[in-house]
Amino acid sequence: MSRKALGFRLSSAHKLQRNWNDWQPRGDSVSAASQDGVKCIATRDLGPAAAAVYDPTAVGVATSDRPVSPPLLQNDAFPDTADTLDEGGGYEAAGGFSDDTFGWKSLGQELRINDATADLTTFQQHGNRALASKDMRKSHDRGMSHSDESRLSNLLRRASREEDRDRRLATVRQLREFITHSDNKVALVKQLDTILSTLNDILNESSKLLSELRQEAAVCLGLLCTALSYETERIFKWMFVKFSSSTRDEVRLLYLVAAYRALEAAGERKAFSPVMQLVMSSLQSILENLDTPELLCQSVRCILQVARCYPHVFSTNFRDTVDILVGWHIDHTQKQSLTQQVSGWLQSLEQFWVADLTFSTTLLGQFLEDMEAYAEDLGHVGSGEAVDEDIPPPTVSLPKLAALLRVFSTVVRCIGQRFNPIRGPPITQAYVSDVLNRVLACVSTAKQVLFSEPVLTAGNECVCVLLVSLEPSAQLTDVVITYGLDQLDACRACGPEYSLAVLSLITLIVDQINTKLPAWFVEKLLAPTSQLLELRFNRDREVMSAALGVYQSVLSLKNIPILEAAYKLVLGEMACALSSLLAPLGLSPTPGTPSPTPPPFPGIQHPVFAPLTLTPERAEFTLIFNLSALTTIGNTKNSLIGMWALSPTVFALLSQNLMLVHSDLAVYHPAVQYAVLYTLYSHCTRHDHFISSSLSSSSPSLFDGAVISTVTTATRKHFSTLLSLLGALLRKEQLYTEARKLLLTWSLEMCLMMKRSDTYTPLFSLPSFHKFCKVTIERVCSTMVNTVEL
Repeated sequence: MSRKALGFRLSSAHKLQRNWNDWQPRGDSVSAASQDGVKCIATRDLGPAAAAVYDPTAVGVATSDRPVSPPLLQNDAFPDTADTLDEGGGYEAAGGFSDDTFGWKSLGQELRINDATADLTTFQQHGNRALASKDMRKSHDRGMSHSDESRLSNLLRRASREEDRDRRLATVRQLREFITHSDNKVALVKQLDTILSTLNDILNESSKLLSELRQEAAVCLGLLCTALSYETERIFKWMFVKFSSSTRDEVRLLYLVAAYRALEAAGERKAFSPVMQLVMSSLQSILENLDTPELLCQSVRCILQVARCYPHVFSTNFRDTVDILVGWHIDHTQKQSLTQQVSGWLQSLEQFWVADLTFSTTLLGQFLEDMEAYAEDLGHVGSGEAVDEDIPPPTVSLPKLAALLRVFSTVVRCIGQRFNPIRGPPITQAYVSDVLNRVLACVSTAKQVLFSEPVLTAGNECVCVLLVSLEPSAQLTDVVITYGLDQLDACRACGPEYSLAVLSLITLIVDQINTKLPAWFVEKLLAPTSQLLELRFNRDREVMSAALGVYQSVLSLKNIPILEAAYKLVLGEMACALSSLLAPLGLSPTPGTPSPTPPPFPGIQHPVFAPLTLTPERAEFTLIFNLSALTTIGNTKNSLIGMWALSPTVFALLSQNLMLVHSDLAVYHPAVQYAVLYTLYSHCTRHDHFISSSLSSSSPSLFDGAVISTVTTATRKHFSTLLSLLGALLRKEQLYTEARKLLLTWSLEMCLMMKRSDTYTPLFSLPSFHKFCKVTIERVCSTMVNTVEL
């Protein structure tokens, strides 16, 4: 697909015209057809003599002063005037029948044909009784049918003539209920033309105040099509003719609403199968001629409904439908919301994309060729060469390149899980690698010429969808990582949307390459100069959350050397932040100056953060943010890495290295102390406060594995340390109220857990537990006294 072809489709799609004049409503007459039918039946079954009864020109037909009407026709011949008289007192022809309706004569005339019997009176009485006896069983049903027909006439008349808007709306809703009732089909068929005419008049109302009424009429039209399945073809043709002849978009939209309601209500009924090809072809023609997003949305809803319920019908139109939707997708002048909606429509057709994989990959190839063509044009502009008149300027090339990148990502998503080398040709490892390299080259070329946030955002999204399906090789890994870090640096001059796309890309790189990540990537990612650290302070909460996601992905790596490098960088920044908080209090030396005393927070400093000083606000935020990230390691149940492999362990870091009991820290920065406490509480709760491991002996059991016994030995003293720490904190007079509540809640949980099993009984005799209980009781009593005094 060439670039010109795409542009031609966009510029000329709305000019296509379709001749709808070959679809004319059926003009047959019910009464005429019924009359001819009755004549044929009489001639075939009763012979010429009986056929004469139905022939107005027949000779020898006797007359009578008191003709006898057959019971079979009494209700139709003489309808109840209360049901059929209109407001002016006249008889309503649409709702009743006379004695010669359908060409039928009275029974008296029928029984006097050519003096067929000698004893006419006896035969007449006998025939009359027989017909009356047969008809008595059906008289109730015929009465209801006539009543329904009269009610329908009244509803249609009121829907047309009622002037009060609310009453008119209520009438149309009653008509909707009438249509959906299964016993009213006969009445609906008899007055179908009148119903269609009435609904059409309502749909074409010009008043904006009647919008709800017109919507309700469109629903009625759709349900009518479903209720009369044997008239579906006629009604659909009628709707499409009306759509074609209408010049108002709001009216055309209502016809599409009616078509959708008909398709939705019909579902997968087999009775609709014969007409679905007609419907699909008509919808396809409509789609080709649309030029407004509103009509596009409604027509696609109809097409997707056909695709869901009649996939065999839609499959023949799949390529044509995709071609039109792709044209809308790459139209960069449309709103982003519409582009996203078109992308969703295309992705909902995944089964058809997979079934026609040759078409899908061919389309991707055409998009790639167009991308490379635009990138080549940009390269000529960037090189400073004499620009040919045929080469578009960057202001034209860049938006189209971004649109092509977006639609490429959409089609890859449309193919879904089938776009994976594991599933076999034509999607192979070499194919995906080649595509990824070509996309990276296009985006890089565009960035060198002119910085375009839409192009970079679409490019990052495209790289993400390809990276998911790829098993990176060593060479490709370096290319992707370099590209990701380069995009991260570009966040300095971009908005939240671009930053989110970049952070998603970095997270995906970490998750996909995982243990094969080089150490230098982590060092650059978490270094003080990395833009990732700055994005944590973004005012957009989504960006901040995405930055936290990058940290969590890095700290979830199972490669211990790489994880340890990341862990030390995170701790080094925390030490820098704590020093920045304590320095104004005279408790920490100024960074870069010699100090006779040991540096604070031993064991967690990092040389790259040593010369830095943060503002108090940034220092607090950095500490709380990094503590949230560390829960990824600390809250993993029975994590060997978190409890043993890292140095210091998460427990040692939180309970010792961060100086939780520092009085000045609690007074001037209570939020920091509470964050450290809560992180430690979360870590201990996840591991049952290390109560079980505190009962283990110093020598491991013969049945313990080597690693498990090592971890158990390493955590054996955690419970005693925890008791001492809680007791020391509870003694503090100057303690944040929320922190004291957390400590008391924590203490209660541990005591309740110790009571659950007799196995934990020896723990009650620990000296550390006695001290803990004493301090807790003193604190509780002190709190109660203070409360009473207040």
